[in-house]
Amino acid sequence: MADEFKTHEGLRKFLHILFGLGAAGLKFLPWRVAALVAAAAAVMNWLLLHRLVGKRVARHERGYDAGIVIYPIAVLALILIFNWHIEIAAVAWAIMAFGDGFATLAGRAVPIAPLPWNRAKSFGGMIGFLLLGGLGAFAIAWLFGAPPWMAVAAAVVAAAVAETLPLRLDDNLVVPATAAGVLAIFAIEPLAPWSGMPHIAWPWIVVNTILAVAGYALRTVDVSGMVVGWLLGTLLIIGGGPALYVALLAFFIIGTACTKLGYARKSAAGLAQEKGGRRGAGHAIANVGVAALCAIACLRGLGLVPLFMGISALATAAADTTGSEIGKLFGKRAFHPLTFRRIERGAEGAISLEGTLAGIVAGFLVAVIATAVAVNRLRPGFTGSVLIARSHVVAVITAAAFLGSYAESILGALKVDVPNDVMNFINTVLGALLFWIAWNFVPMFGWSF
Repeated sequence: MADEFKTHEGLRKFLHILFGLGAAGLKFLPWRVAALVAAAAAVMNWLLLHRLVGKRVARHERGYDAGIVIYPIAVLALILIFNWHIEIAAVAWAIMAFGDGFATLAGRAVPIAPLPWNRAKSFGGMIGFLLLGGLGAFAIAWLFGAPPWMAVAAAVVAAAVAETLPLRLDDNLVVPATAAGVLAIFAIEPLAPWSGMPHIAWPWIVVNTILAVAGYALRTVDVSGMVVGWLLGTLLIIGGGPALYVALLAFFIIGTACTKLGYARKSAAGLAQEKGGRRGAGHAIANVGVAALCAIACLRGLGLVPLFMGISALATAAADTTGSEIGKLFGKRAFHPLTFRRIERGAEGAISLEGTLAGIVAGFLVAVIATAVAVNRLRPGFTGSVLIARSHVVAVITAAAFLGSYAESILGALKVDVPNDVMNFINTVLGALLFWIAWNFVPMFGWSF
């Protein structure tokens, strides 16, 4: 059966590449129309594609896999986030379509040699990504007349490296997120003068370094988790300042304590985190990646809203981790998150009263601590008079953390076949997005600029 699906990999990647031509359409379509098309494609791929073409575009015997749904969702996210710089969405889409697509085909045709850091990937695939993915990206950039060539080249190289890392995240998430992030850093004209950018907070970076090494020594992270965690923590310090980094610290301490608490008991029941509770690079990106993007937005002068969106994302990660770990350890009864019927403990998406309450407390603690730091010690570079209604902000972040983590439980209970790290990334996206919605549409915030 596996050989049968391998024979269709060429067709699957051909369609993956072919749909990348749609990036050119962003030049001519209003971004709202393009977003609706991407959303419709996600629904069609989820519900209809396997019925129309059978199992020929899937790796899984049931006829479809997460990748063909995540692809249009990634495109939708690019369009929504970068509608004001749609060329970034187009180039990142091209890098995902042509780079990732040709990397697989080239890796199968001319593997050359396995990569030292990931034996499942080859130098042939990486070269195919750089050459053909770069060609597609430069073609789309030329069509739009932007971004600068050096920014496109940096995005292609960064995405090619990210595609080879053993992150256990779908390439349709990793590649466009990496490409778009690099393009956002180097291609967008600064919204704030570079002279207003913050000085590097070296004492905080030293603390971040010590904690990263300590995390490895205490067996809470592996080597990849230590390195990637340090990079993400440094980005949070530079972009979001003490408030965002303190939110990360609170999440890390709470999550680690809950994971280690009663580990032997959870392990005996088959419910414990794998690898002795050690977290890897994929876990770090899944839980902190959204906050890192918010830190970039802060760095580029987009104000305080991205700062609190990042805090909300980390509070959601804390609520999810705490709810899961405490529920496994102390939860007496497990329930389906939609029907509330009793189900087996440890079942996908299962919730418990004990775990749910613990998750809410964890989200609340991250919200309180980080908001207090934000009010009293904003990062240099945030200008203007700022009045923050702390109780409102804490309430909204706590609610967003609960709803974001609960949404993940619902997806799990619905048997949505998405890797756990991707689910974690999705719930942090929801946590940040819910804060943004509250900021824009709920008339309860008492802050001014």
